[in-house]
Amino acid sequence: MKDVKNGDLILRCGRSTESYAIHLTDSNAEFTHIGIIKIENNIPYVIHAVPHKNNFIKKERLNEFLNPKKASKVAIYRTNFNSTILKNVVMQANTFFEKKYIFDNEYNLQTNTKLYCTELILKSFQNAGIHLNVQTKKIKYVIGNHAIIFPSEFTKKPHFKRVI
Repeated sequence: MKDVKNGDLILRCGRSTESYAIHLTDSNAEFTHIGIIKIENNIPYVIHAVPHKNNFIKKERLNEFLNPKKASKVAIYRTNFNSTILKNVVMQANTFFEKKYIFDNEYNLQTNTKLYCTELILKSFQNAGIHLNVQTKKIKYVIGNHAIIFPSEFTKKPHFKRVI
């Protein structure tokens, strides 16, 4: 995947139990996970929030994110915002990574040092001054109700167009 640009959103349909649960809850959606592309020294990385052994926000090379063991389907969505805005959005996402924010297992949009995948994207744009007005969906968990954002919300927005 050579044509990715800084600030592109990358979505995948994952193979994990969490991905399966998201797919069951958002059954019309094609994708279960989202990250943002950061180009460093001409190498594409993906910054994303996913549960894993230490639960910190991850920054990994694009080819690792696309590993078939993790992804069964992938898409790239590009925005019509200019490169200066996108540079700031990516810088915000990278700040979450550098400050070692952790994955938000409670899917709580009110916390600011714990993020889940779509929350990382939303707050990266918000912190750069862009309000995307994405919709939440109420989900009932064993521990109570939560309003969460699904990856499909970003694919519905007119700001983003699928390029791959």
